[in-house]
Amino acid sequence: MKYFLKRTLAYYIDCFIAFAAIMLVVQWAILSNIRGALGLTDAWFRNGFNVELYVLTTISLPVWMYFIYFDSNKSKGTFGKRWMKLVVVDQQQQKIGLSKSFLRTFMKLAPWEIIHIGLMLPTPIHYQKEPEIRLVTILGIVLFVGLAVSILLNAHKQSLYDRILGTQVIEITHSK
Repeated sequence: MKYFLKRTLAYYIDCFIAFAAIMLVVQWAILSNIRGALGLTDAWFRNGFNVELYVLTTISLPVWMYFIYFDSNKSKGTFGKRWMKLVVVDQQQQKIGLSKSFLRTFMKLAPWEIIHIGLMLPTPIHYQKEPEIRLVTILGIVLFVGLAVSILLNAHKQSLYDRILGTQVIEITHSK
């Protein structure tokens, strides 16, 4: 359980860093000043496809790039994993390349994208007078929880996507 909590804390740290950077730099400093010039009006944001595209390109993809780059062999690890002394490795205990890091990130964050789709389509839920429960959103939540629980149920402490890709998040016991 200690490992699971460590890994969960590392994930929360990484999400906070990535989201804070994106919200401060991309959303507030850049886009808030040019939205009008780009035609991104309130009416534009009432269209679920527009909002999904906006969220995907300005929030999700930058978060994906954070995990893809920092979990790969191009970096020493994400900030959360570094702080918690964790690293993503392959079956030979080597850091993973960018392509495997991309696949791992895609599988890890796909539930979030499913949740976004459920919240935004067909109409953004925050524009509905009486929002209803959306099955796609529930599916995303169930997948997210399932991936987290899969770590607890695996003897090697691997998530489902780590088992599929032959990767593992391990604790660093000595400095390299």
